[in-house]
This record gives sequence, structure tokens and C-alpha cells, in this order.
Amino acid sequence: MNTITNGTTAARTEALDIAQRLTGHVVIDGKLAPALMSETFPVENPADGSTIARVPRCRREDVERAVRSAHRAFPAWSRTPARERGRAILRIADRLQAEREPLARLLALDTGNAIATQARPEVDAAIDMLRLFAGVAGELKGKTIPWEPGTLCYTTRDPLGVVGAIIPWNAPLLLAAGKLGPALVAGNTAVVKAAEQAPLAPLRMLELMQEFLPPGVANLVTGFGEEAGQPLATHALVRKVTFTGSCEVGKHILHYCADKICPVTLELGGKSPNIVLADADLELAVPGIIMGMRFTRQGQSCSAGTRVYLHQDVYDAVIERVIPALAKLRLGDPLDESTEVGAVISREQLERIERYVTMARDTLGVRILCGGARPEGDAFARGNFYLPTLIEDVPSSSPVCRDEIFGPVALVSRWRDFDAVLEQANDTDFGLAAALWTRDLSNALAFAERIQAGFVQVNQFITPRPNLAYGGLKASGLGKEYSLESMLEHFTTSKTVIINSGKRPG
Repeated sequence: MNTITNGTTAARTEALDIAQRLTGHVVIDGKLAPALMSETFPVENPADGSTIARVPRCRREDVERAVRSAHRAFPAWSRTPARERGRAILRIADRLQAEREPLARLLALDTGNAIATQARPEVDAAIDMLRLFAGVAGELKGKTIPWEPGTLCYTTRDPLGVVGAIIPWNAPLLLAAGKLGPALVAGNTAVVKAAEQAPLAPLRMLELMQEFLPPGVANLVTGFGEEAGQPLATHALVRKVTFTGSCEVGKHILHYCADKICPVTLELGGKSPNIVLADADLELAVPGIIMGMRFTRQGQSCSAGTRVYLHQDVYDAVIERVIPALAKLRLGDPLDESTEVGAVISREQLERIERYVTMARDTLGVRILCGGARPEGDAFARGNFYLPTLIEDVPSSSPVCRDEIFGPVALVSRWRDFDAVLEQANDTDFGLAAALWTRDLSNALAFAERIQAGFVQVNQFITPRPNLAYGGLKASGLGKEYSLESMLEHFTTSKTVIINSGKRPG
């Protein structure tokens, strides 16, 4: 049954108190401080539309102040021994662990994600991410290279400078940790631009981080993309940009960075295929398919497996299990422990989802198998709720099949030929994630070899995890995140040094 309740009064009050205290502030130069710009904008609770805080509408002046602070802090922080930087990040992780429950409640209030299925696990994942990078600080090392007699030749891994980290609203704590962890451990300083829809949990996290970092090492501004994100990405002192968000904005970021020859990491979303073979273990595949849809995050996940291809021999058996399971998912107040599916982030995003479902409904031969509407009842009227939706036989040429909807909407279709379904799976502008369900090792290996995606799984569809390199191909972005390799490749630069002793051989 889908319901919405008042949740836990104490949890709601605590989260609202934190939100109100953060109102009007950014994190600059080691402390929570008022922004230079006095103008603010509201942060809304996606579950009921109420204003829970107001945050600064930062513009170039605040970005300039934040970047200058990070730039001043860089020389001393970059010279701090790597293991000492790692210990600081580890202490931050421990502090976040102590604040786990208040952070999770604030995150649920801020994003609309259910506390039990998403917000609390996201806090845990963010802590794990920071601990990963704290633990590999000692791996920031170069190599010695045999060279001519009388010379010493070696390489170093050096930090880049100020990192501009632009994060989205769907998993803001995890994504902030996934960018700040490697950036700071590698010796860079950072300025985070939080998403305007959900800035509060990252703002609180950055506030807590100041207890363990020198002033200016990690800063955060709030505001809109063109007013705060663009000045950050184009700033001459920002020597690395890492961005997670839409393809459209990612292209702009890439242009900004190209103009100043600045390295960039982009994670831009996906439309991931999820293929079930006739020999698949359905006891494993069916819950895996549902997990892959990411409906417990309202489908607001870049890696969501929203194109489901079922072999015709198991099609009916899978559908008969999936539809009842989706119908049982409990929508409701994100702060209610029994809620499994929370609220879509904004009214704008909700209306976008509805436009795509209407497009599918108006397409000849397409059937909506479940969902396809907002939940009924006055309790849901003020929030951005949408029923888990499964749509059958959408043509591969349709925007419904090609665009990233970023909502609780998945598509399902039959197939009979393995080569053909692989071709169909690759027929997309995206290339982030993909999954296959089979007992046949040869098919699993063929899939892994031929699928055009950066995060490939067989007989599971888990979310990205610390120390698993994560990133996509094609329009899904550039570079990898969440691993030691990503820290070395994307947050440091290699320097080659040759020292001649000045003595002639012999």
C-alpha cells in the first residue's frame, strides 16, 4: 500500500533545525560563513513542496572568493606529506560516521530519497569512499628509471592545484566524497558547487570537514549553473574540473576547459541495457532487474538499467514476477522507515517524466504494464511522487528509448537472437553501464567483450562501489572515478626528473 505519513517527528525536527542553521551560508576559508551575495533562493522538500531553507545565490564574486581561498591554501597543503593528508581525510570519515543519522535525515529531507533504502546507505557509501582514498595516500609515488651512468632519473605524482567539483542532486554526498576524497588526498585544494535542488547535505558535510583541514583546502558555494558553475569552470586558477550531471551541461564544461587547456572528468549519465538470456536463473535475475532499475531512488541514477531485454522464452515468466514486485514498492514520506520509494527531486523533473510517459502512451503498439501516473490521494498531492512504471515495446528510435528520462520509468521488450540484441543494446549515444543474466560462460565473455559500456556486470546489477573504477564511454563521459587509478590519473600530473651528477663517466 502506498501512503505518506508525518514520519518521525524528532527526525524531521532535527533535519529542519540543521537546514535552518545552514540558511544563507556557504563554506569559505575554513568556516561556515554568509555569502557575499545577499540574494538567496529556496530549497524545497520534494515530498511536500515546503521550503526547508534558503541558500545563497552565489555569483562570480563568491566563486572568486572561494577559488582564491583554495589557491592560497594549495602550497602548504600540497607540501603536507601524503600520509598526513590521508589521516586528515580518515578523521573526517570518522566524524561523518558520528553524524551518520543527522546527515541521513538531512539528505532525505533535501533530496526526497527514502532514508532506509537510499539516504542512510548513501551516507555510508560516502564514508567508505573517503576511507578508501585515505587508505591509499601512500600510493602517490613515482618510479625510478634506469638511465645513463652518473644520472638519477625518476618520476613524481604531483597535485594539479585548485579542483572545481560540480555535483548533481541525485546522490550529492556520495558524489562530493567521490571527488573530494581523491582530490584532497592527492594534495589538491577544492571548491565544490552544490546542485541548487539539493545543497544542504553537502553543505553540512563541508562544514564538518573544516574541523580537520586547514582553512581554504575545501570550500563550497551554492547557486545556479550559469551564475556559479560557469565562473568556477572557467576560472583561470582552477586547474582541474570534475563534473557529474547532464550531457548538455557536460558539453559546455568541456568547452570551458578546452579554452584554458584544463583536464576534465565528466560523468554524464546513461540509458543502460539489462539483458536476460533464456538460461538465466530467474530467482537471481528478477530481483537484480528491479535493483538495476534503481526505482528505490525514483530511477534518478546514471547507471540505472532502464532498457530491459528479455529472451522470448522467459519473457512471460519474468514479467509475471516483476510487475507484482514493482506494485508492492511502498511510496511515501522519505523520513518514514517503511518507505521504499521517495519523491522525485522537483516539480520540473516530475513533469519531464510525465511528458515521456505520455509520448510512450501515444505510440502505436506500446503498452504501459504498470504505473504510468502519479499516485492517487490527497497525501501525495503536494509532493513530487510518481508510480514505478514499466512500459512494453517502445520502438528503439523513440526518444523514450533513447533519452535519459531520470525517473522511475523502465522499458521492456522481447528478443530472440543474441547478436541482434547486443547490437540493439549498443545502439545508443550512451555507454555507462550494462548487465547480462546467464549461466553460459561463453555468452558472458562475449557480452563483456562486445558491449559498449564502462561498468559491465554479469548476474548482478549493483551500484558503483569504492575502489571499482567507474565511468562511461561515448556520451556518458570522460575518465574514471572511485578508484586508486582514478586518483592517480585524474587528480595528479606526472613529472619526469633527470639529475646529472656533473661528473664525467670514468
